[in-house]
Amino acid sequence: MGGLLYKDFAAVRGKRLVFILTIATVIFVILRMLFPGTGENHFFMGTNENGESVNMIDLFFFYGEFCILWCGGFWINGYGARILELDDKNRIREYLSALPVSKKTYVASKYIFLGICSYMVFSLYMIWHIISAAFMQEGQIVDMSYLLSGFSVLFICFILMMEAVELPLFLLMGKEKAMMVRVSFWLILAMAVIGFLLFGDLNALESWDIKVWIDWADYHGFELVLLNIVSPVIVLGIYYLSYQLSAHLYERKEKNDE
Repeated sequence: MGGLLYKDFAAVRGKRLVFILTIATVIFVILRMLFPGTGENHFFMGTNENGESVNMIDLFFFYGEFCILWCGGFWINGYGARILELDDKNRIREYLSALPVSKKTYVASKYIFLGICSYMVFSLYMIWHIISAAFMQEGQIVDMSYLLSGFSVLFICFILMMEAVELPLFLLMGKEKAMMVRVSFWLILAMAVIGFLLFGDLNALESWDIKVWIDWADYHGFELVLLNIVSPVIVLGIYYLSYQLSAHLYERKEKNDE
């Protein structure tokens, strides 16, 4: 199992990625200490739609932690298919069939690797969030930062749910067919958005305000915490069932191919 995990780590150029993220985190910490953003400096102040003063330094670092969570989550989703594609390209599956490695272990390594990646992305985001929020002045930016952190667990759960659906497709159907399913899903979602923009009530977008979401999160704080506790348990259960189904069908598929 360890060898399979390291193989996937090397396939995504893990050493280089860890080095880049470590350097980026060090730079982030240094910049945050040099530009704490806690004082009102007229060179870095702006005004939002509600007339509140916003420190643009705080806003810059908020976008930094947002990008770590957003880009990291979809990086995981993209590389779930990538590592399987590399295995097929390098004929790794045929090579492993000659070794004392069960097909169930091979499937498990993919699920475990992506699970570890999800945990690492979430951990890195939380480090950036804690560093950024520690220096923020009170105001809407810090509220937005804590709002994002409140939904970060749900976002990672969403990524794991996508992997729970897509991994069996890529393992059993191959890249081409699985990509057709993935693209179809995003096309349907895009068509739904376009349909809303064309025929929906756009007045709802005009009245959209981040403060409404912040107030909603404050009012439903207990429910949000409860959801963050229950969701990972449910998603991990689905993730495990997906693994069991994938491993069972993959073993049968390989036997039929032989």
